[in-house]
Amino acid sequence: MSITITPEEGERYQGVVGLEGDTLAACLEDYFLRSEQLPTRLFIRTGDVDGKPAAGGMLLQVMPAQNAQAEDFDHLAMLTETIKSEELLTLPANDVLWRLYHEEEVTLYDPQDVEFKCTCSRERCAGALKTLPDEEVDSILAEEGEIDMHCDYCGNHYLFNAMDIAEIRNNASPADPQVH
Repeated sequence: MSITITPEEGERYQGVVGLEGDTLAACLEDYFLRSEQLPTRLFIRTGDVDGKPAAGGMLLQVMPAQNAQAEDFDHLAMLTETIKSEELLTLPANDVLWRLYHEEEVTLYDPQDVEFKCTCSRERCAGALKTLPDEEVDSILAEEGEIDMHCDYCGNHYLFNAMDIAEIRNNASPADPQVH
């Protein structure tokens, strides 16, 4: 399993670990423990809400650079395990937090939208092509007529013809058309 993390500051990086666990939650918990060294519990619940399938979840994780005690994390995990599917799927987040942790000190941070963001670009692909041996690039061009680079993350395609490759080799930046 690989997870790509793009921090607000710093470079994007990817963690890769083997799949260990019988469920998606167990695999993600194992990833965070082995790759990020962060004790993590993921609580996923499914059910029907108003006759429609629904899913919800909670992530319980030690904050990086905190001096959390293992028994504190275990205590919070035990409290969180008491959440019922109906509660997690139908109640507002603040109500769920109050039901679970009303006797604990809870800090709520401003919500942040989850967003899909890929950092691929034509320039990055051109940089990758520049690292390949000229013979290999020329062979692909001779066979295919162009080089089609595909980003598995976002699905963008970047096409490079012989003129683009000549520009890359001369350190020029090729034009930026994209095929989607």
